[in-house]
Amino acid sequence: MESLYAQDIGAEKWECIIVDNKSDTPISERLVELGILEFVRVIGEPTLGLTHARVSGIRESRSEVLVFVDDDNVLAPDYLKNSLAIMESEAHVGVLGGIIRADFEKSPRRCVSDSLFLLGIRDFGALPVRALIYNQVGPWEPIGAGMVIRRLVASRYAAHLTMEMRTQLDRRGASLGSCGDTDMARCAPELGLYMAYDPRLWLVHLIPEFRVAPYYLLRLHRALARTGTLLDRIRTGSPSRLVGTAAICMWWLRAFYRVPAFSVFRMAASIADAYGRYEGRRAVIGESKSG
Repeated sequence: MESLYAQDIGAEKWECIIVDNKSDTPISERLVELGILEFVRVIGEPTLGLTHARVSGIRESRSEVLVFVDDDNVLAPDYLKNSLAIMESEAHVGVLGGIIRADFEKSPRRCVSDSLFLLGIRDFGALPVRALIYNQVGPWEPIGAGMVIRRLVASRYAAHLTMEMRTQLDRRGASLGSCGDTDMARCAPELGLYMAYDPRLWLVHLIPEFRVAPYYLLRLHRALARTGTLLDRIRTGSPSRLVGTAAICMWWLRAFYRVPAFSVFRMAASIADAYGRYEGRRAVIGESKSG
């Protein structure tokens, strides 16, 4: 919250909406204790899940440009000002992201270094990127933390959520699903708008110790592989062939021989990826919800 109130943009140009998604202690009570309740608007979303929380924020907001900020994000002081300036000057950009730096509570072990990208750490250099590309991962595609998006694109995403499976792409309870933000970003090209990366935008991601633990990262590998496969199936309309037990065993063998120096964690990560893809291919994609 401190980074939001340190933004060097006039208070009349933005509003802060906090979505309380079934918190154990109501957020409004905590804000009263901090003495800042009068500066924000708190709304409740009774259905558990990040997707539902985002959609509630979209519907309650009034601006044509939205910025998603997680509770562990610390925005640069000029983040909102630069976001607005870019979106006002580049009408062809529909969704935008920037640099995300890590602030670890405890330095991660060396063996997990290749998996830290799963925590949203990203820096694609000093040159901006603009791209009109469909359903492909790249530096042009922002993640949820700090995502800047036009209301038109966000509304398109909300309209897509008549498909129940789409609501399972993001985190809900103990689930670590991580592709709802990708689904939302990819709504921009559907409308002929560009996805973008701009280094003028940067934030710090506060990462607690448990999130760099090997077990947590393995769960994240599996969840991202599963939801990524689901997202590809939903968006391409061409469900992948189901994978049998024999194929999974081949994945394990390949993972074992690909891993240098027999790193146990890297091999486990490859297996988690393979199993997550298997789950994503095996899942049944439901029809649109009625009504």
